[in-house]
Amino acid sequence: MLDANNDMKNKPLILLIFFFIIFPINLVMVQTKGGSLTNELISDIKKTVVFLGDFKEENERKQTHFKATGFLVKIKNIFHLVTAKHVIMEVKDNKFTGKLIDENMLAFFNMKDGSIGSRSISSIKQQKNISWIFHDTENVDIAIIPFPIDPKAEDIKVIPDGLFLDTKRLFELYDIFFLSFQPGIKSENRVTPIIRGGAISLINDDNTFYIDAFAFPGNSGSPVFLKPSPIRFDTGGITLGGDKLGGKFIGIIGEYITYREVAISVQTGRPRVIFEENTGLSKVWSVSFINEIINSDRFQNQLERLLPKKQ
Repeated sequence: MLDANNDMKNKPLILLIFFFIIFPINLVMVQTKGGSLTNELISDIKKTVVFLGDFKEENERKQTHFKATGFLVKIKNIFHLVTAKHVIMEVKDNKFTGKLIDENMLAFFNMKDGSIGSRSISSIKQQKNISWIFHDTENVDIAIIPFPIDPKAEDIKVIPDGLFLDTKRLFELYDIFFLSFQPGIKSENRVTPIIRGGAISLINDDNTFYIDAFAFPGNSGSPVFLKPSPIRFDTGGITLGGDKLGGKFIGIIGEYITYREVAISVQTGRPRVIFEENTGLSKVWSVSFINEIINSDRFQNQLERLLPKKQ
């Protein structure tokens, strides 16, 4: 026989469990009613992504050749292109050499008339007398450069710095998504980033973090965002509905994490073949590093030259 007092004590717990089960369903229905708010968010975020590459002659035709991913942000009303540093700088023996490899690089984006547009990185640097800005720590895999935009003709959006979310607000198990160029998916005439989902699996002491999400060559430089959630735990506790963090920008894809399998010779006992595999974990350079670049003297000096002069 159930004790009446215990039964009464359990009622709040039962009601809470019932609420957690039912509430997310109702919230999702509200979001999808009349055109999903999530779909609108994704549509806007996709327009912040550009593909980086060049043109190649194929069958006597000039074809777009995409290599990597970049995205656009707005800092003090100046638009900037952000990508992974190794996309535009040579790497040897896992170290940056300092030699830029962006001479023929183009940024590709969609036009409002349905075509694809492009802009030369070298031309921007020469015309505006600007350069890539990097982090003071050499191995930080982030590069930022001002990037002009024609909002009347180009179907482009930017991530405002107000959407940047500091690493201190992140927790392991948070769901995330990122948008990338993916080799193997034909997209010659449009910039069509794919969306990959995952979760924050480990937050490191150095303000980088790992996500449980596959990344591949071509995904370098992809922007990472928090996935909207009906239930959010934050520094202030648990929030039910009204997720204020969903859709916030949290970092940039640097590389995927590998593991090695070594084949040992039975005769000599020495390694013969080394197989390197993708672990399914990807390294993300957090917004903290981008903020540190923005606050650097080099970035601020270049920014000041581009800002309209006060009358």
